[in-house]
Amino acid sequence: MKEKSTNPILSIRCLVFNHAPYLRQCLDGFIMQKTTFAFEAIIHDDCSTDESATIIKEYAEKYPHIIKPIYEKENQYSKHNGSLTRIMNAAIAPSAKYIAYCEGDDFWTDPYKLQKQVDILEANPQVTMVYTGFQTVDQNGNVFMRANYDKFPKYSRNGDLFPKLLTKNFILTLTICIRKECLFSDIIKNSPSQLDYNIFLGAASLGDLYYLPEKTGCY
Repeated sequence: MKEKSTNPILSIRCLVFNHAPYLRQCLDGFIMQKTTFAFEAIIHDDCSTDESATIIKEYAEKYPHIIKPIYEKENQYSKHNGSLTRIMNAAIAPSAKYIAYCEGDDFWTDPYKLQKQVDILEANPQVTMVYTGFQTVDQNGNVFMRANYDKFPKYSRNGDLFPKLLTKNFILTLTICIRKECLFSDIIKNSPSQLDYNIFLGAASLGDLYYLPEKTGCY
C-alpha cells in the first residue's frame, strides 16, 4: 500500500477575527477531513480581541501537521492595501496544488468534502474550481435558508459559467476548492479587488466550474 505523502497538496485558507464562539466548530471541520492526501490549514488570526488566538494555539499544538497558525500584532484587513492577501499567499505550502476556503465563523459538515473536490479536479484538467451546496444557520446553529441564498442552487451547474456569474453571484466561499495556478494567475492577481466574487469570476474565465449539489458546510 502506498504511504500518504507528508507534503500537503491542498491548503485551507481560514481568516479569523473575533470568531471565538464558532471557531472550534470551524477547526473541527478541518480536522475531521478524510483524505488520501496530506493537507494543511492556514489559520490567520487578524489581531482578535477575544479568545480566538488561544483556541488556535490549542489546535495548533494538538494537530501541528494540519494547523498552521499566523498571529498578527496589528489588524491587516483594516489596512486595505492587499497585505492580507499577500500574507496568505506566501503561507501556502510550495507542494500545494489546490486551495480551499473557510472563514472562522463558517464550518464544514462533510468529512469527505476535500477528497471529493480534489478527485474531480484531478480527473478533469479543464475544471478550475469545484463548488458545492450549503446550508445557512443562525448563531445557535439552527438551520434555516436566508432569502438571499435560497435561489443559489437554481443557478448552480457545471461548465462555462462566466456569462452567468457576470450577472449574479451564486457561489459561497466556504464551499470552493480552486487550483492554485488559477488563484495565482495574472487575471486574479491583477484584479482591482481581491473579493471572493472576483476569484470566482477569474476561475470561470480560465476554465469550467464544477458543481456538487451535496451540502458540505454551513454559512
